[in-house]
Amino acid sequence: MKKTSQNLAWHQSLASIFSRKPCSDSVDELLRSLERLVDGVNSMAILYAHGGAPRVTHHRLLANESLNLNIDMYTEGAYLLDPFYCHFMKQKQDGVYSLQQMAPDGFKESEYFNVYYRNANQEDEVCFLFTINDSLSGSISIGRSSTTNPNPFSAEEIQRLEERLPIVKLIYSQWAEHSTQDSASTLVSHLDNALQNFGTSLLTPKECEILQFTLHGYSLKSIAEKLDNSQETIKHHRKNIYTKLDISSQAELFHLFISSLRSMPASSSADPLKTYSA
Repeated sequence: MKKTSQNLAWHQSLASIFSRKPCSDSVDELLRSLERLVDGVNSMAILYAHGGAPRVTHHRLLANESLNLNIDMYTEGAYLLDPFYCHFMKQKQDGVYSLQQMAPDGFKESEYFNVYYRNANQEDEVCFLFTINDSLSGSISIGRSSTTNPNPFSAEEIQRLEERLPIVKLIYSQWAEHSTQDSASTLVSHLDNALQNFGTSLLTPKECEILQFTLHGYSLKSIAEKLDNSQETIKHHRKNIYTKLDISSQAELFHLFISSLRSMPASSSADPLKTYSA
């Protein structure tokens, strides 16, 4: 009975959306209908400019979620550590993905997880990822709160969303391409190589490689396997990294990364830490 009512609400929303020209209200209605379809409690739509910065175009955040953290900090550089974004930029394949599918094995120990999931009581997230045109990609995510539904999205719920990927892509793409707002493709980003260059002025190439994996949320064991080293060797390198960066935890590493990006001049392609230290 519940699934029937959810499907009915979905089709009613589609009728409302297609009864008018593409507009921002259409995307808001789409987000609400997707939440209802799988018992989500929050949602967000993002445009990713190829070679540029992302733009959060629509959001339905919970009361305990921060605009500064969830939007400002994300678009200023935290998106570079987003497992959904990283996957799509590598694969460029349309689909619906769950956090459990995308996250590295040590992700729940990362500061990115603390900021965007644990502190916001976010239990799980599913994300539509798709190409809009040669210069834009889109993302629509639906979250579930541990306070209202402590269960992760089921395989059946994810399949239900996958069946709606073509229509979700169509609605958001039509809005993006007809929007009178400034195109996200004009937001030329100076962060393209920031993550790759982060720490290179202070660390050895091996330490930089370990730093990258650590920021993305890979466990000590996983990093050791990827680099064909012992865990003790990786632990030793990580200790040296923390000493050179004058930090003592992954949390401090994450916030150092974000702070250095915020102080980085738009024209710079150097290690963000150079400007931040200066």
